[in-house]
Amino acid sequence: MLLLVSCSSPAVEERDDPEEILELLGRSDSRRREEGAYRLAIAGGTIPDAIQGRANALAFAEEDTASMRQGIARALEEKSPETMVWRAYHALRAGCLAREWSRVSDALSRQGFRLIEIYEPHERAKFVRFVAQTGAYVNAAGDRHDLFFWVQSTKTPDGRWRVREVYVGLRAVFEAPFKQLASTDRYARGGVLARFFELPELQKMAVVFPTLEEIEFTYGRIRDQQTEGAAAGFHVNAGFLMERKAGGRTIYYTAEAGLDPREVGKGKLAWEGFQPSGDVGPLTPRGAGFWGAGGWKPSDD
Repeated sequence: MLLLVSCSSPAVEERDDPEEILELLGRSDSRRREEGAYRLAIAGGTIPDAIQGRANALAFAEEDTASMRQGIARALEEKSPETMVWRAYHALRAGCLAREWSRVSDALSRQGFRLIEIYEPHERAKFVRFVAQTGAYVNAAGDRHDLFFWVQSTKTPDGRWRVREVYVGLRAVFEAPFKQLASTDRYARGGVLARFFELPELQKMAVVFPTLEEIEFTYGRIRDQQTEGAAAGFHVNAGFLMERKAGGRTIYYTAEAGLDPREVGKGKLAWEGFQPSGDVGPLTPRGAGFWGAGGWKPSDD
């Protein structure tokens, strides 16, 4: 139990229940094991250290890590980009969270995922970007989207790196006039990306920044410091350029989805009464900034 609390939040904060976390890690439902792994990572524990002596939990953990490629293969069978990134998100989180980075790195390499970038914003955080599949999704206009993911690790007091989070999405490079792109049906009507291209404010922005350089479309928790807990949903980051690449602008939107229960604190999910739904809420602007080389980078939160 000490492994669960030795690196946890200060004593003034409510600590998670170690027994509840361990019980989740022994569940036959991979989604509940994923929840347990995330809560374990937040509490400061590591798989397999925290589950020694629990044969079923250890076997499930090893299976989740060994089967990430199979999970991605199932995600790639999906026809919609929304369902594809949602399935890939859960397949990778279940196999990566709360493990030592060295174990995860080895498993990802053996399963054929290609490392393309390492980003270290400071000495205690590391983000490693992989490509899961090039051309994973091709829309109605023939635009190819690569399935990619970031693995976030944090450094423990004893010098090890533990996986804290995984970010998964599709990336498409356009480098073409936005108004020209928007005049063609590129995505299924009603989908998140189709609604993004229909946003009237983008037509106005394209007067100054006419070229759409690229889009990253991801799934995960929507964090808002003004709101307690966190819903899950879709994220759209896009980069626009001025003529002759004289400058650029990034924009960021989110849309809440009903595919996963709400997070209510320290990774705990509100499963009681939850019924999954394909409904997706409106696109909400989350910010904008100057466009720089190298694309977007995840943040610690």
